[in-house]
Amino acid sequence: MKDEEKKQIMHEAEMQSKLLKNLSKWSRNVMVLSSIGIVLAYYGLSRSGVKFTFGIFGAVFAAVCAIVFFLINLGIRNGKRNVNDMLKLIK
Repeated sequence: MKDEEKKQIMHEAEMQSKLLKNLSKWSRNVMVLSSIGIVLAYYGLSRSGVKFTFGIFGAVFAAVCAIVFFLINLGIRNGKRNVNDMLKLIK
């Protein structure tokens, strides 16, 4: 493998590592939003009337956040695997 190719692969691995750190921040933010949705769902579902609607919204919101959290973490896992493969290719 040429030195230029190694440098390009190393640069790509560094860029992907930065993006993985950014995804980790998004993962944390989505987890916080999911927790807020759970609290809203608990509050609303224990009441009746208009507040019950907030509970349904909170439950749906928490479920959507949980799915997004799962997908982000799947991307992080696959991204780390990809970076490790790149680094093994260089060595």
